[in-house]
Amino acid sequence: MLGAALGVALVGCGSPAVEHPAAPPPKVPWTGNLAEDRVVWSAEPGIDLLTGAAVAVRAYVESVVVAETGGDIGYAYPGFTRAVPPNAPEGQPDSARDRRPNTEHPLTDRVVGTGRYHILRIDSAGRQVTAVVCGWGYGEALDLGNGTYGSKNTAPATDPAAGLALRWVRMTAPEHSPSPATPPLPPQQGPAPAPVDDVFGGWRIDGYLTADPTMKTNLDAAGWPSESADARSCVDKAPDPLERRLQLLNGAHPRADFPTLPPYPGWPAAGSR
Repeated sequence: MLGAALGVALVGCGSPAVEHPAAPPPKVPWTGNLAEDRVVWSAEPGIDLLTGAAVAVRAYVESVVVAETGGDIGYAYPGFTRAVPPNAPEGQPDSARDRRPNTEHPLTDRVVGTGRYHILRIDSAGRQVTAVVCGWGYGEALDLGNGTYGSKNTAPATDPAAGLALRWVRMTAPEHSPSPATPPLPPQQGPAPAPVDDVFGGWRIDGYLTADPTMKTNLDAAGWPSESADARSCVDKAPDPLERRLQLLNGAHPRADFPTLPPYPGWPAAGSR
């Protein structure tokens, strides 16, 4: 009993406990202003969206979108900062200087609808792999208030390439084949809008370029010589007619014009592995 009393006395006479601020909660992608925005992927024949390089491309592109929109790299998917080295310094190729997202200009408007991405090609040379992705944003819109949705651009969209963004991703494939200690990822498909695990699978992202074909410029012609041809292919492969695309890009619309589709192929739900 004395020992117990002494113990209490010692605790009572010690230094007051130091309270540390609670760690901020983890960032959850596809919430907040993106809670009603989703992504649907497609690919050219022969490209498997559920395995290999395409999974790394999907995870990388989606991570860039949610991190830039949210203004915090914490929104990027698990494993992003391991798979994507910090941006290279001035004097290095543009692609290496922009591989991590710019989080300084977060979006302040709510986005609704469905972004569509299409892997145009994946080229390999040894362990070096390059992917080109078409991105069509005409199916997404900002909340303009009063029940209307659309773009805040003041100039009307008239170019067939309006609403198109091209992405070029340079990667290095994993050095070793999967082993019993690091088995291959299961097919990455499911109802979740984002993965709960690291799905980069040993891939490293070396470079990233984007292009807006309506600007008629190529900031890195040496690094991406096929950009103009890729843009034409993406325009031709748009999933909706030009008239409909331009209609959605101009003016104010009801919410029903921008349906939020289920993510495809999506990601496995928590606990499904």
